[in-house]
Amino acid sequence: MLGFERAQRELAAHLRDPAQTPAPEGIEDRRLQIYRDLLFNNVAGLLANNFPVIKKILPANVWTGLVRAYYRKHAAHSPYFHQIAQEFMAFLSAHPETWTDYPFLLELAHYEWLELALDIEEATIDTALDRGDWMDRPIVASPVARLVGYQYAVHRIHPGALPRQAPEQPSWLLVYRNRQDQVQFQELAPLAALLWQMLAESPRSGRNLLDALCQQVPALAESDVTKLIENWFDRGAVLGVASER
Repeated sequence: MLGFERAQRELAAHLRDPAQTPAPEGIEDRRLQIYRDLLFNNVAGLLANNFPVIKKILPANVWTGLVRAYYRKHAAHSPYFHQIAQEFMAFLSAHPETWTDYPFLLELAHYEWLELALDIEEATIDTALDRGDWMDRPIVASPVARLVGYQYAVHRIHPGALPRQAPEQPSWLLVYRNRQDQVQFQELAPLAALLWQMLAESPRSGRNLLDALCQQVPALAESDVTKLIENWFDRGAVLGVASER
C-alpha cells in the first residue's frame, strides 16, 4: 500500500472512531477536531432530518450514541444523501443490540423512511381519471400509496407514549401521497386492509371486490365497502376508474 493511501485510511479510520483509533502522526489535534466535528455533525444532521420522531423520543445521549454507532460501524453502499435513511435502517437491522431498550425502533424508522420515500418517489399519476361507475369498472389505485403492517402502533409513538411490548393486534396503515403532494396516512381495520390489498394487486371493479370479500366475510354489508372506496377517492389514495377501450 502506498504511503499516501495508507495515511488516508488511517485518517478515515480515526475520524470514524476517534475514541478507539489513534490519530495519524504529524497532524495537529486542533485541526483534526475540526474534521471530527464537521463530518459527524453532517451525518447527525442528515439523520435528524430523516428521522425527526426518533430523535425527539430518544434522550440526547442515546440519540448521539446511536448516530455514533452508525457512523462507526456502518459501511454505506450509496453515496446519495437522500438514501441515508435506507442505510440507517440497514444499520438498525444489522445491529439490534444498539436499540434493545426501544423494541419498536426499527418499525418506527421504516415508517419515517416511508414518508420520505413516497414524498420523493417519481410516479406518473393519471389526473384524467374520474370516479365514473366504479362498481362496474376497474378502480385504479394511486402508484404512490402503500399498505404496511406494523407490530407496534408507530403512528402514535411520541415522547409520552413509548411502548415496551407489542400490542396483541398489529397496526395496518395506508400511507399515500395525495393530489396536493402531501404524504398522509390512514389507519385501517383488518377488513379494510384486506380490501386495499385486493384493490392494489390489480384494477378490479367495486362489484368484483365486494364479491371476493363476501366469500371471506359473508356478513359484510355492501355499504361498508362503498364507504371505504368513496373515502379513498376523496383522499386521493385511488385515482379513478380505468378508461373504457
